[in-house]
Amino acid sequence: MSEWLFTSDLHGQGALYEQLVALVAAHRPSALLLGGDLAPPAAGAEGVRSQRRFLQGFFVEFARRVREAAPGLELLLLMGNDDWGANLDVLEAHDGALWRVVHGRARR
Repeated sequence: MSEWLFTSDLHGQGALYEQLVALVAAHRPSALLLGGDLAPPAAGAEGVRSQRRFLQGFFVEFARRVREAAPGLELLLLMGNDDWGANLDVLEAHDGALWRVVHGRARR
């Protein structure tokens, strides 16, 4: 039986992402599902831009590190109600390489 880890509502908190890397390294699950609210809360046009910077920088690096911690790990992502949909293209740009975007999709 394969082990999955699930979490949500990390809201861009670096310490929580670091704990998640450690959990993945310790348990080596076959899949990690992040169920939304990935980026720090932010409002308005500047909020969209700051979340974009977070996703393109910190979050991409997090994905690389978590996959190094558990080779073969499948990282699955959903955006949450606090994540700006205008930044979905950032996630889509790495879909299939670093992670799988599962919002509105079925995955086996």
